[in-house]
Amino acid sequence: MEHPKRVTQRDLASHLSMSQVTVSRALSNHPQVSPPTRKRVLDAARELGYQPDPVLGSLNAYRRTRMPIEKGQSLAWIIGQEEEDMGAIWYDGALLQANQYGYRLEKFNPNADGMTPNRVMKILYSRSVSGLIFAPRRQAQTQLNIEIDPFSAVAIGYTLLSPIVDRVITDHHNNLMRCFQNLYNAGYRRIGMATTLNTEKRVEGRRISAFLYQQYCHPDVERIPIVQYPNTTNEMSLLVKDWIKQWEPEAILCHSPYIFTICKELNLQIPKDIAIVSLAQNKRWPNYKECSGIDELGSEVGAFAVDTLVAHIRNNERGSAKERYTHMLEGRWNPGKTMIHPTLPLKSTKKENH
Repeated sequence: MEHPKRVTQRDLASHLSMSQVTVSRALSNHPQVSPPTRKRVLDAARELGYQPDPVLGSLNAYRRTRMPIEKGQSLAWIIGQEEEDMGAIWYDGALLQANQYGYRLEKFNPNADGMTPNRVMKILYSRSVSGLIFAPRRQAQTQLNIEIDPFSAVAIGYTLLSPIVDRVITDHHNNLMRCFQNLYNAGYRRIGMATTLNTEKRVEGRRISAFLYQQYCHPDVERIPIVQYPNTTNEMSLLVKDWIKQWEPEAILCHSPYIFTICKELNLQIPKDIAIVSLAQNKRWPNYKECSGIDELGSEVGAFAVDTLVAHIRNNERGSAKERYTHMLEGRWNPGKTMIHPTLPLKSTKKENH
């Protein structure tokens, strides 16, 4: 006799066109969920016949009584790129959030000496790890030939093509739109963008598409072409310097702090002669708190990845996803001091002809 399929929180989320995390929080009466949203979720749960997972009840009992969890007490952070890069910021946020749920978060490197991805999976299974967080990979469209059926899993970023798991990431498209619009509102009309091809591949072209869309929406903005520079510092310096000399942008949208050095070598004062707006503001930037731009909220993204993963664990959703969900968090705009704001005069460097 076949039993009817259990309605999961993922089913509720799909039915309501909202994130699974929101559904999970609504069902648990989380204070961050508004009463109208909570009512929608509860009404849909009754309509579809949703019943809470008894495993979730056991987990809540453990948390309420502060008893240690004997099995499935760890989550695994699958290292994707160097820790001195943004990965450390994502990890810090994930670590704190995992601790809030009573889990340990342990790092595992499938590329370490003598290690293979499948061997890592066997080690994780033997340690009763419940869930996996795949950190962003260095290269776009990465495919890992591994078996994740015993685990719940989530990835940070777009770089993991397979296995297919839900993704959590900052909203790169919206972030650039906001940076561009803030420059436009401040009076800038010669706005340029400097980036690398690999960086844009890693975010699936979302920044480039937003930049071109903003140019399209503002006919009075000069159509300065995007400069794509190589990863080597010397080649980048030559290419970007030539681009600045030719197009004389009033402002540069970028994700590399080396742009500051290039402008300094050209004797351009920031923001008097040229504005610099960061698309990926973080601690790697010099005086990053004073830099105008978007804080990608790496720590919050890491925490949200844990929220999403725990929701999967509680619903016993394991292995590759049939349908991939992407959860995006908007970045936080920081006015900073590397652009001139509307209350101050803006120097125009517009050329008559190119």
